Parts: sequence; structure tokens; C-alpha cells
Amino acid sequence: MAIAITVAPFLAMRVPGLGDTLNHLARMHILLDIDRSPDLQRFYVVKWSPVPYLAMDAVVPLLAHFLPLFAAARVFVGISVLMPFLGAATLHEVVHRRLSLVPAAALLLGANYLVALGFLNYVFMAGLAVMLFAAWIATAGWSRLARSALFTPLATVLYFGHAFAFLGYGCAVAGAEIVSAWHTRFRPRPRVLLNLIAAGVQAIPALYFAAILNTAAGAPGKLYSHYGDPAEKLMALASPLLFLVDPVQVLVLLVCVALVLSGAGRLRLPKRVWPATVAVGVAALAAPEILLSTWLTDFRLPLFVMMLVLGGLTLTPAPRWRRPLAVALAIVLALKSFDIWRVLRITDQQIAQMRQVLTALPRGSRLLVANESGASSGQASLSGSTIWTMPLLAVIDRDAFVPYLFTGLTTVHMQPAYAASSTPQGAPVTLQYLNEDLAGQAPTLSDVEQREGLRIYWHDWPTKFDYLLVEHFFVMPPANVPKNLVMVAQGRDVELFRIRK
Repeated sequence: MAIAITVAPFLAMRVPGLGDTLNHLARMHILLDIDRSPDLQRFYVVKWSPVPYLAMDAVVPLLAHFLPLFAAARVFVGISVLMPFLGAATLHEVVHRRLSLVPAAALLLGANYLVALGFLNYVFMAGLAVMLFAAWIATAGWSRLARSALFTPLATVLYFGHAFAFLGYGCAVAGAEIVSAWHTRFRPRPRVLLNLIAAGVQAIPALYFAAILNTAAGAPGKLYSHYGDPAEKLMALASPLLFLVDPVQVLVLLVCVALVLSGAGRLRLPKRVWPATVAVGVAALAAPEILLSTWLTDFRLPLFVMMLVLGGLTLTPAPRWRRPLAVALAIVLALKSFDIWRVLRITDQQIAQMRQVLTALPRGSRLLVANESGASSGQASLSGSTIWTMPLLAVIDRDAFVPYLFTGLTTVHMQPAYAASSTPQGAPVTLQYLNEDLAGQAPTLSDVEQREGLRIYWHDWPTKFDYLLVEHFFVMPPANVPKNLVMVAQGRDVELFRIRK
């Protein structure tokens, strides 16, 4: 029942509009349909290469051979939400060999801030990484050759699924092996050395592919790194338990912290898990907010740490407390899931409005997007990247060209003819930028936009694009719409205009 409560809000969505998910689903649609669509072939090209972040590219198109794309995506989201629990439960079974309520608490990690942002590739692969670490512990009695032969290809698959999942796994194995050698005072030295080599060999293929990876291909500007401030680090540490920062989610977080503190005197991590937890925790604290123009890198590993903690801990309360604790966990899960369902229902309504307006867009059109949305007021809502990525539904529903489809370290790229009309990563423009371009003012970017890797793709936009979509969620329709537009469809928060040449 607890599993059903956890995944129900996500399976109830008609279209999984979680953060960057729609941008990724647009790529899935291209992978599936480009051979049948001349419009997609005109704009995009598929290029498979040894890059990480391929979990969704491998799983969703496979599911989509049996299900419609959005249904396949919902299945992938549901599995991803359960992955923290499955990872922690697998580790707990390997370490303790008995049932406990502790890994069940990992269900609270499923609906986390990374899921809200649409970072499903990492959440999915991080659960697999903890399972692989559990398998590494379980095979401690195997020969070194057998372990290396089994885990080297599995670790390589982990890297291709998501680089940070591989990093977490590598830190966990390194921490466990180094502390194990330290307990024996690194003696006998030949045996300890061979054990460390057997553990390190599995990382060689992934390190090779990482060394030849052209990271600059994912960012049009100079690669940028930034550590971040303490407040952001605190949010990163809380992110495994928070879906959004609202009163209900914060209450769930406080309840969880109180339960941990109340049992702190009885809870212990076993010697096979605590070194791995410490190693991944140190890496999480050392991770910068922005690494080589990749944002929110410090939000990845805290989830990995929490899975290790809940997988390693054991709690055996008195029999009279077992049922009340189980009921309390179910209530907290239900409260959190209801709050998430309330948010996702609003997002589903916004997506339905967007899809209705996009029915007026001719197939194969070049669509420019302007976002004039404000902050949500008086109602919970996914914001930011979710609103930015909703127009990518034009790729899925209308085989359209949208300039900020992710084309950095991915399997889909723009055709060379559209390089100047696109950006490998970025966001919609504002109407101010479009009006300035019409007035002949030279386009400029703020420092933040440059760090985000935004390319000036809207210069001379009346000749590059056929239609303009204007979003204005949570605010009144803007008054500064350019004069060279003809409205063709209108919703409460979205308008579609034809661009007069």
C-alpha cells in the first residue's frame, strides 16, 4: 500500500510535466519517429556517441514500443520514484538479512527535489548504483578475477546511464575498500594491493570515456564552475526529502528529522556501510553548485547518501511500537503524496491548455517561445523549468522546431542549417529581447544567462521562425507584444501568434 501511495500522484498525470522531463521526452519522440517524419529530419539529427546521461534514452523508447510515449514516460517516472526505496531495501537485505521498517522509510525519498526538477536519469541510475554497491558487498567472498569480470561492464553501464550515479558508486566502493584495508593495517600488503586493484579496475572503461568526452560540446560559451553559498548547500542536503519548498513538505522533513534524532542513540551504521556513506558524503559536500556549466551538481549525491544510510541502518523497536510506527509512516507518506498530487494536478491542467493552443500550430513549423510568466501566488505549482519546457510539446505533438531542445551531451542534435537558430541549453526569451531585436539593438546576455550557456538564437527572429508562443502564467497578458504578429490561438495563459515576414 505504501508503494501505491508513493507512485499514485505521478501515475495520475496525463503528461509527466516534471521540470526538464518534457524536454527529454521531446528527444524521445525524435528518437522514435525521425525515420517516419520529414519535418523532424529537416530540423534534427540523431547521433549516438559514448556520452553519459543515457538512461532515459535507453529505457523510454524501449517501453514506447509497447505503450504510447506519455504512458511509457509515466512508467519510467514511477520506476524512478521507487528507485531510492529499491536501492535502500536491496542494501538492507544484503547487510542485515532481516526485515525492518528502516528501508520502508526510503519511500519518503522517492518524491524528491530532483524528481520535481525532472532529473529522472540520475534518480533512476542512483538507485541502480546503490543496488550495485550492495552486490559488491555481497560478493566479497568471490575471487578478484570474477568480481572484476562482473562489475567492470556493470560499472560502465552505470556511467553511461548517468555520470554522477557512477561517481557515487565509485566513492562508495573506494570508501569501503580503503577502510577495510585500514582495519587490517594494510597487511598483508600484496593481498591489500590486489584487492584495491580489483576494485579500481571496474572504473577504467568509464574513466577512459570520461577522459575523451568533449564537455565543451554541451555549452556554447566558456565552461564555468561555482561552489555556491551555505544556504544553497543546506537546500541540497534537504533535497532528498523535499519535493517542493512548501509548508507540507517542510513538515514532512521536520517529522523525519525528529524521528532520526529520537532514535539517534540506538541507530548505528554497520562497518560495511559507514565508510561508503562517509566517502559519498564528503564528495557531496565538496561538489560545487555549478561544475563545467552543469547546474545543481551539489544536489545529486545527498540522495545517494540517504539511500546508503537507510539501507545500512537497522531498527528493531519493541513489538508494541511496530504497528504505530508503520501507521505513522503511512500517514506521512499519504500527506506528502496528497500535497504532490495537488501540485501535479495544476501542472496537468496547464499542460492541457498548452496542448490545446498548439493544435493551431501547423506541423513542421519553427516555433519561437517567449516567457513572461510571474511567480505562483496563492496556489502550489511547479515553476521555472516546467513552464519553460511545456512548449517542447510542440516537438511531440506537431513535429516542430523549438530552439532550446537539449542538444548538448545528448543523442539528438540540430541540423547544421539551424545551428544559429538554436542553443544547446537555455530557456525561452522575453518579449523585451524580441522588441530590442526588431529595433536594431545588438543582443546582449546577462552574466547569469552566459553562465547558463544560453546562445543568442533569436537575432533576426522574424526570418528564422514561423510562429511565436507567448507564456504568461500567473500574470496578465503582456502589453508589449511585437507589432509584426497575428494571433491564431489563445488560452488563459498562452497565446500563439503567426510571425509576419
